Amino acid sequence: VLFKPTDALRGLTNASIQYYLKEQKDTITFEIYDTRDQLINTFTGSKPKYEVDPNIPYWLKGGSSKPTTAKGINTFTWDMRYTGATTFDGMIIWSARPARGPKAPLGTYKVKMKSGDYEKTYAFEIKMDPNLKGITKEDLDEQFELSNKIMGKTTAANETVIKIREIKKTLNDVKDEIDITDLNNTIMPFINELSEVEEALYQVKNQSGQDPLNFPIKLNNRLASLRRSVESGEAKPTNGAYKVFEELSAELEIELNKFNRVMQKYKVKVNPFLSKNDGTVID
Repeated sequence: VLFKPTDALRGLTNASIQYYLKEQKDTITFEIYDTRDQLINTFTGSKPKYEVDPNIPYWLKGGSSKPTTAKGINTFTWDMRYTGATTFDGMIIWSARPARGPKAPLGTYKVKMKSGDYEKTYAFEIKMDPNLKGITKEDLDEQFELSNKIMGKTTAANETVIKIREIKKTLNDVKDEIDITDLNNTIMPFINELSEVEEALYQVKNQSGQDPLNFPIKLNNRLASLRRSVESGEAKPTNGAYKVFEELSAELEIELNKFNRVMQKYKVKVNPFLSKNDGTVID
């Protein structure tokens, strides 16, 4: 049984959702919907007790809990954030958490609980912290809109890195089967030009959490750090934040265009080698 959630204060509390189970369940699912009834995120739990992984670094802790499945009263907490940016395995980012989405703006939200055939939905409010002075709903809406735009650019950068790595893996898997002349004249130049874009988007030298101290952060990290700065308080974004966003967006556009040019230049040359060896071609 889902109990009606209490309203939450943005910046002060998470949204707390309590529910009662007559017996332990295999899984419990919660869906959060925004003010336009669009799905924000889905949370599924399959354990009777929620425990934070003790091996997670302190700067990655926090966020929403997992729904628990124990008999009796249970509590699930939503951190009032949207789904975050696309990330990739092994990504090390300094002073930012791109996988954590923007703060939800003020308004009426809905939580839907699902368990077997049971389904129940309640509305709740995210309200302004009454201690904030001189801050309006419009200010926080603007903060959300800019944060969302920054996150979109971060996702674009990260998805391009993912594509580049998939292509490089495909090429590396067939290198030994390709004539040395074709390898040196076509395959290796393609890999090298892809790597130039990859290295502009992400600091590939990062192997541990301390490496960003030694190697400069790249575009995806700079974007993610900008979003953290924009969301560091409950306030309207500064003119400086918009200026930096414009500059980083322009830099990103250069790299994405470069990636597209490299793809157009090489895929026609490379695909015949790939189709001959393992049947895989590059779109």
